[in-house]
Amino acid sequence: MGAINMAHGEFMILGAYVTYLVSNSFATHLPDLFPIYFFVAMALAFLASGALGMLVEWGLIRHLYRRPLDTLLATRGLSLILQQIYRSVFGAREVGVTIPNRMMGSLPLTDRIEVPINGRFVMALAVGKSVAIYALMFRSRRGRQVRAINQSRVMAGAVGINTERTHRLTFAIGCGIAGVTG
Repeated sequence: MGAINMAHGEFMILGAYVTYLVSNSFATHLPDLFPIYFFVAMALAFLASGALGMLVEWGLIRHLYRRPLDTLLATRGLSLILQQIYRSVFGAREVGVTIPNRMMGSLPLTDRIEVPINGRFVMALAVGKSVAIYALMFRSRRGRQVRAINQSRVMAGAVGINTERTHRLTFAIGCGIAGVTG
């Protein structure tokens, strides 16, 4: 896309804080549904981080395409701003979430090796996200549009691809994935 995002960690942090808020909300208001909060939190983290990504792309990044060093500096500044916002809203101390019981413990692979269940979940999630992004980029119409824009934005626009919308959605998807990672 011709942009370097130095604020990717802050999109991950947003996803982590969304998970924290969802965890507390489920514990307080929906205790019977607490075992599924984690999946709701992942979806909401994707949506919140993706929405912030769309806003950042619209307000900042779109003006800096094809100027990667400028995007690096701008997103580094955005990173500092978002860190301060999170610190002001949630405080300087770390917050934590309760991991669902079914993700606790470990599974033995051999008599000496055990793999934590939450580690296996994280690995499966990473593989699933990678497969989904591969399918999106190489097996869908949207992926062809993204690749066409990256090759020649002017020609892609000339054949009717809405380059601004495609860039915004692509940036939002990347930010949303960072949010799920958080």
